[in-house]
Amino acid sequence: MARLLLILILVAAGVAFAVILHALWTRITQAGKRGMNPANGITKGQDMAPSGIQKAAYIALIVVLFGTASGWLGGL
Repeated sequence: MARLLLILILVAAGVAFAVILHALWTRITQAGKRGMNPANGITKGQDMAPSGIQKAAYIALIVVLFGTASGWLGGL
């Protein structure tokens, strides 16, 4: 019975994690679409508009760097 309960808890946690990731991904991509410059270059001073993919890449970079640094500190 305890195994079944543990499996149900893990499945519920996985579903919650997937829902949170989907919400974040949707919010990031919508923010990126809103912040894009027009194609004809009316606005000056910005060479590259921030996109959702770019923001997600920066977040992933921070997570990887934090994981690497904490791994090195844990190995000492």
